[in-house]
Amino acid sequence: MIGIKWNEILSFALCFIREKCGFYVRSTTATIAVSFALMAPVVIGSAGMALDFAQAYLVQQRLAQALDAAALAASASATDQAGIQQKVNDFFDANYPDEKLGVTFEPIVNVAGDQITVTGNAYYNTFFLGLIGIDEIDVAAETVVVREVQGLEVVMVLDNTGSMSSNNNIATLREAAANFVGILFDRTSDPDFIKIGMVPYSSSVNVGPYGLGLTPEGGVYGDGTPFVNLPAGTTYTTDEWTQDQNEWSGCVLAYNEAGYSAASTTNDPYPDDTRDDHEGPWDIYKYERYNYDWNGSGYNYTPGLYGKYKYPNNNCPQTVMVPLTSDEDYLLDAIDTMAARGYTLGNYGMTWGWRVLSPEAPFEEATEWTDRTWRKAIVMMTDGVNTMESNYTAYWRTRNHGIRPNQQNDRFAETCELLKDENVIIYTVTFAGGVNENTKDFYRNCATSEDQYFDAPSQEDLIDVFETISRELSNLHIKS
Repeated sequence: MIGIKWNEILSFALCFIREKCGFYVRSTTATIAVSFALMAPVVIGSAGMALDFAQAYLVQQRLAQALDAAALAASASATDQAGIQQKVNDFFDANYPDEKLGVTFEPIVNVAGDQITVTGNAYYNTFFLGLIGIDEIDVAAETVVVREVQGLEVVMVLDNTGSMSSNNNIATLREAAANFVGILFDRTSDPDFIKIGMVPYSSSVNVGPYGLGLTPEGGVYGDGTPFVNLPAGTTYTTDEWTQDQNEWSGCVLAYNEAGYSAASTTNDPYPDDTRDDHEGPWDIYKYERYNYDWNGSGYNYTPGLYGKYKYPNNNCPQTVMVPLTSDEDYLLDAIDTMAARGYTLGNYGMTWGWRVLSPEAPFEEATEWTDRTWRKAIVMMTDGVNTMESNYTAYWRTRNHGIRPNQQNDRFAETCELLKDENVIIYTVTFAGGVNENTKDFYRNCATSEDQYFDAPSQEDLIDVFETISRELSNLHIKS
């Protein structure tokens, strides 16, 4: 075999396989032909064995990937052993269907506290190795998932409108939100890994004393700089039912750079009502009282002392929004105060949810957008369609701006897309029977993916949905 040129042997093998060796045989020495005849079984056999082992490795890789996907999905959507096993089976089957290369067995699941171990086995039916008695190659893989939250900032934007009083749905929302908070904090070894904010919304949002540079407890908030314009002679009150026009309970107007003019019919704050880049100051919400005097062809809307509405904070959410915090008890206390009143300005609530999640003023508890060790998320919930009250909302006097629900919907969609550009995970929830298909489409499109949109027709569904979202938000990571 001395002097044999292996490249010529391999070339001969290839042409032999392709049945195109006529010319090559005639132009090759007899020594090479004889050598190939002796070596061909070894060369072809080695190539065949390599192919079998490569296919077996491919089966093992696909098995491992399918187990990873199944374990992560099951850990996020189930809690008990039986539920996790069923979810693992479902997701494993979806990620490794029968038509894929290799034969698999049902994965084995072991749950030990917050650690889930999923083991899988498969085999590959050999082709060439069968010639030497090896008919199968067994492969195995294992995935360990630890369910623990680390580095999560999430804001709940919750519908506190008047329709939530129906069937006492507001009480169900309080329960669902409390469960959501409890599950997230229960799954972390350190509460500092979790920061949750809350924005109850209706005809406006309530920034409370934060807007004046104060905390609800009376301490200094931030550096003490107000981000709300409080007129001279006006004071902050926690009595939302006050009849004193000089008492303000915390709601704010959408900002308009040009200000609001009683003579204007174009007082539209766009795009400041849609984006996070405006840092204030905001003007106070003060539901105006009017004398309705008939002038022969219509009504004169003259502000007066004995008008139709006597409460300056009418339709203002009772609960002050909560900036991002790791204080579970504080969150639960705030959730417990939510009440139903006002109209649906979901687009406005979403924008303030963004402001709470942002590290820029007016709230600065959040980490920087570029800090990838923290994930940011918003859970947006409604039980109805966007509605512009006929008299007064966060957009000031309705007759002075002309903004209608279709524009609110468009602005909501715009804010959702801007949040996605910041890599914010968005979950959306429509609740009960007051949400039409058009609004459901807006919420479906707003969610990061269609799987992160939920429709909850009943109170039980709403509680289940919030629990599902909280589990999915748990920071699941593969341990090994």
